[in-house]
Amino acid sequence: MPASPHTVNVLNFLPEAERASIRAGTSTYDCTSGIQAAIDSGDKVLIPAGIYHVRQLNLKSNLELYGEGPTSELIAYDSSVACEFMLVTYVRDGGTPNVDDNMRNILVHDLKLNGRVSEFTYSQYFYLFAVNATSDLTVERVVFYGFRGDGMYVGSGTLKTTERHNQRVIVRDCLFDGAVKDNRNGLSIIDCDQLTVTGCTFTNIGNSKLSHSVGAIDFEPDHNWSIYRNVLISQCKFTDIDTVNTAGITFFNGHQSGENIHDWKVTNCQFTNCYWGICCATKPKTAEDVPDNLSVLNCQFLNSVRFDITLGGLSYTQISKCTFERSPPGSGPGGDSIRLGSNTWRTNKNAINTVITGNTFNGIRPQMGAIGVYGAKGLVCAGNTFIDIYGPCVSFAEDESDDAGRYIGDVIISGNKVRRAGTLSSGRAIPMSFLGTNNQLRVVKGNMSLQGSFNYDNDIQQGIVEIEDAADIQFMGTR
Repeated sequence: MPASPHTVNVLNFLPEAERASIRAGTSTYDCTSGIQAAIDSGDKVLIPAGIYHVRQLNLKSNLELYGEGPTSELIAYDSSVACEFMLVTYVRDGGTPNVDDNMRNILVHDLKLNGRVSEFTYSQYFYLFAVNATSDLTVERVVFYGFRGDGMYVGSGTLKTTERHNQRVIVRDCLFDGAVKDNRNGLSIIDCDQLTVTGCTFTNIGNSKLSHSVGAIDFEPDHNWSIYRNVLISQCKFTDIDTVNTAGITFFNGHQSGENIHDWKVTNCQFTNCYWGICCATKPKTAEDVPDNLSVLNCQFLNSVRFDITLGGLSYTQISKCTFERSPPGSGPGGDSIRLGSNTWRTNKNAINTVITGNTFNGIRPQMGAIGVYGAKGLVCAGNTFIDIYGPCVSFAEDESDDAGRYIGDVIISGNKVRRAGTLSSGRAIPMSFLGTNNQLRVVKGNMSLQGSFNYDNDIQQGIVEIEDAADIQFMGTR
């Protein structure tokens, strides 16, 4: 029979004279060596309620590290490099590229980790929990607070060229609170095969001094050997992730090479007051390439500053049974609920085989359209409800892309409902239309022919213009 776990209390490894003040939260004693000794000697390590100043704590396989909830707080000792990682599995080139050599079977729960960002300010590579070359890790009911860089980093090592892989990581019922929006990401994923994030809350995360790669959950692989696939994000809340170019979730497939990056599901999540809800930074794809397979299901997007979901050149995306809303209707600077395709650095990216079904769009003030189609090869837009859209419900870009690579075709639009429920403050009707065209993101009287495309059986309320501003859109399919 396996031996019973050896349970230790970290207070027993700390000076007796410090214990009362640690429990009271008034001690400034460096607890690192004592807690590390407890980790090294036990399989179950209890951190009782109190505030423990620490530098770096190195975890090990077959470990349960736990506290009594947020009252068990590990706090950064100072702002030095010795505090760069609060909890860590492997640093520098520790571990190997072979997952059989990974650290494994680690459970961390019921703790608070505090990076003191309000005192020490932003620093990109300071992580509260750095995970490298680790399999079967579960993190439950942990508060990641005031992180200076990332709250939790699931990476390939702490040296840029190190190849390491993580497997089967679960992050459940945790709070990621950036405190003062002077940080990087709540949860940063560089490499993980089979990641589950469920029941977590992300708030106050961002950095107005950074222009990209900032947000609540950021998938940003660094190399073509990096892996992130089989991802489930469910029942999470993303609130006030609203500094410029900051997203609730960012998916990046730029290092997709074979089967290393694919299959992500976001379900039953709430995005409130995010600059972008979900941002997909992508490379150009074709239908023959490995599918990305993003599913966004039963999610709510409220008062995004710009896009709720931008797909770029992602392939095989399904967005179903979601709600996209601005309250009050028409508020905000204007942005599409869903943007398909992009033209970045003069390289065109067409969204490939996208399905948008059963969603509700309410009060959107779009830049192009509630669904803005910059480039798309294969699009099904069916069974959606559009209410009080301050512009076109679906709009197609007609301007030429710099690399002449843009394509819009193989589009099916059917079974959608288009309604007005309110009026402008002047009493006039909301300027709503079903379809439209744009050039350089401006609504125009365009003339388009969409090959292999169909538009039929949509229920458009009387008085709503079917095609914006007398544009001419020809759906050139056969039925």
